[in-house]
Amino acid sequence: MKREVLHSYMSRQHMLRSNYEIYHYLDKTIKNVALHHHDFYELYFLLSGEVDYLVEGKIYKLNPGDIVLLNTRELHQAVIRKGAEKYERIVLWVDKAYLESMSTEHSNLAICYESPEKQTVISTDFDMRREVQSLLNKILAIEDFKGMGSDILSRAYLMELFVMINNILLRKDKHENINTIRSTLIDKVIEYIEENLGGEVSIDNLSDTFFISKYHMSREFKKYTGITIHRYIILKRLIAAKELILQKEAINEVYMKCGFGDYSNFFRAFKNEYGITPKQFYEIMKENAESAYQHTDFNI
Repeated sequence: MKREVLHSYMSRQHMLRSNYEIYHYLDKTIKNVALHHHDFYELYFLLSGEVDYLVEGKIYKLNPGDIVLLNTRELHQAVIRKGAEKYERIVLWVDKAYLESMSTEHSNLAICYESPEKQTVISTDFDMRREVQSLLNKILAIEDFKGMGSDILSRAYLMELFVMINNILLRKDKHENINTIRSTLIDKVIEYIEENLGGEVSIDNLSDTFFISKYHMSREFKKYTGITIHRYIILKRLIAAKELILQKEAINEVYMKCGFGDYSNFFRAFKNEYGITPKQFYEIMKENAESAYQHTDFNI
């Protein structure tokens, strides 16, 4: 099995399948994608190009072979530096429930996304890069394979890939030299916002808390995150709300805990951002989870 065909870039940021999707992109001219987040895990593998990757107030200056791991709560954006001849990458999306279904009591494959010490970017050496790319190419190739066992092989390759990724992360020497630009102030502002989503959080409030001009803070915040403080607060509240909805929290508790004040404000913000209602979101995610486990009544 071998796949040479590249995918045409698409701006869609939601999955059409309930398990995983994988894309191999090569572009010479591409506009930057707006800051966003997903309801699934993402693995981004840079093959060529000059890219600054913004994740939660940090700017990672990537090199070919770098791997970016993004969970459902992280706002992120790839910024392609001017002058790059080509921008090539492999992007893998994996449903949370599907990755969980491949895990065991002793091997949690999602730990690379959910660990409190989560590493966002992994730097690979030549041999490691070749192994990761080989597995990703196998997953790409299986997309066109119609023979018996295609479902088993895709699952096996994904399991092998995430076992490899998690073991790479245990080798701390492989991710100590990532070129990262960050601001202590913005790190503290983001931490404060995260801890106070259910309370009063505004530009004026943050300015008073950190004893800094709101104009300077707004300018620095957008520099490191790509969006305004107000927009960031709304998105983080919506992300937190989705997490609570999936935990079956009562809807009146959700909007209060996430700082929306009343249901109408919450409903309007949710529908405007995602194009569906909170209830529809829950039903879609529930259906995906049931599909992920439908054929996994065996021990791996």
